[in-house]
Amino acid sequence: MDNTDVDNVKPTEECHEVHNVDESDRLVGQLFCSRDQAWHFYKGFAREHGFSARKGTTRLDVEGNVKTQEFCCSKEGFRVSKVNTVDRQRAHTPVTRTGCKARVVVTATNTNDQWVITVSKADIDEATTLKEVGVGTAQVMNYLTQQAGGYHNVGFTHKDLYNALQRGKAKEIVDGDVNALIAYFDYKKHDDPGFFMTYSVDESGALYNLIWSDSTSRSDYTCFGDVIVFDTTYKDNLYGRPIMPIVGVNHHHNTIVFATAIIADETSQSFEWVLQNFLEAMMNKSPISVVTDGDRAMQRAIKSVIPYAKHRLCSWHLSRNAQANIGDPKFTAAFSKCMASWWTTKEFDIQWRSIVSEFNVQSIHGCESMNASLAIALKHKKTYLDVVRAIEDGISRMRMNELKADYLSSHTKPFQITKLVDLESHAAAIFTRESFRVFQDELIRETLYRIEAEIKSLSDECQHYILSKYAEKNRKFEISFDSRTKTLICSCKKFETVGLPCRHQLHILKQLDYTYLPGTLIQSRWTNDAKASAPSYVD
Repeated sequence: MDNTDVDNVKPTEECHEVHNVDESDRLVGQLFCSRDQAWHFYKGFAREHGFSARKGTTRLDVEGNVKTQEFCCSKEGFRVSKVNTVDRQRAHTPVTRTGCKARVVVTATNTNDQWVITVSKADIDEATTLKEVGVGTAQVMNYLTQQAGGYHNVGFTHKDLYNALQRGKAKEIVDGDVNALIAYFDYKKHDDPGFFMTYSVDESGALYNLIWSDSTSRSDYTCFGDVIVFDTTYKDNLYGRPIMPIVGVNHHHNTIVFATAIIADETSQSFEWVLQNFLEAMMNKSPISVVTDGDRAMQRAIKSVIPYAKHRLCSWHLSRNAQANIGDPKFTAAFSKCMASWWTTKEFDIQWRSIVSEFNVQSIHGCESMNASLAIALKHKKTYLDVVRAIEDGISRMRMNELKADYLSSHTKPFQITKLVDLESHAAAIFTRESFRVFQDELIRETLYRIEAEIKSLSDECQHYILSKYAEKNRKFEISFDSRTKTLICSCKKFETVGLPCRHQLHILKQLDYTYLPGTLIQSRWTNDAKASAPSYVD
């Protein structure tokens, strides 16, 4: 018998022609109830296309359970070369391993109750990243082969990888942008049990409204969902549809995203749909306040869906409107000061009439504004999937900034600058660094005030104080203090608005020799432990 060097045997032409079938490309994505069912399916597929199949390599998880199983052509691979092939007494058995590359890999789903034919997510993600920076498919395959410790450990061929990448591209472009987006969200749901997504379609079955939120955003809402902000000033490039991020502020005073919606139009019906599904995603917890850009349709939707929430106009939009419509820097500065100052209603009216008179302002109309960072991120994005990934990139950067702020708050100590050492130290220990900075700014300014009058109530537990500021004796602030509950209420309402103690309350604490902040002046959302009780994900 001819002693052929089996290491150099190439796949036969017959084998190549048998396996060169388009049907194999459509196997990826098929689901099976068990690994055995997948095996019986592939054996039948092999018979239909003129080859026999065998089981290949498996991969186990940390608990020893099979997570991936390879099924391949019986001619896959090559016979291992023996040490002695010349002086061998027994005849060589026929060569059956000729290097055929027909194979599939089945992977257990997260719940382990189904198996799917796939190229692994990790491999696809890594391959996609490499492709995006210009690495060719052949070089990607070589890299993955080296990473896996050899070709036999990869579990798929060069063609499998190419087809998988092309399928992803086709889903995004050829098969329809919306289908790719929904498929992408379904895929996210497998990786993130708390991922929420819902959408509506019009009469023709086309996408109408869409909203999504991942488990981290939903968890954040349980801690910081007292105030939400949203507008529709962002538009995607391809379809011109409004993109509506619903955002808030975390304990580091940084923007966080609770959910994002893509809507068909800016009608009250679309806004109502968004708010109703947003509440569903957030376990029907309503916000205390909603800040918007003043859109009338949005106002109607808020009143309909969350009637008890306080609706406020965004000061950023108001300032931008003032700048755009008046164009006088002096007016913008006066207007911003008027908004930022802690006036009573009567004082605000006086100040506003003074500004209107000085600058001869008749009315200020609304105008759209654009957040620069998101505008840049969306500038060159075409498809829905592009937009979603751009938003996800932005959210990832926000979360990275939060991690950095967490580290600074827990591993650094702020510099103290007042003589109220104990009070300042207590605040430094409980508040995040940014919250402490705001607190410290108020603490510094408490020295600008003095008590003009102290009025005792009929009961000894409650006291009232009248404060005035040096050089501004016409401005008075009233503070009441209940010694039983340690509650301080100031007429400036800053604590009720911002959630951090005002300079007037701190002045009274100093007068009462407090060396710590009473719990009534500590809002947990501004503390280092703000997320201590937050769920890791939401079912």
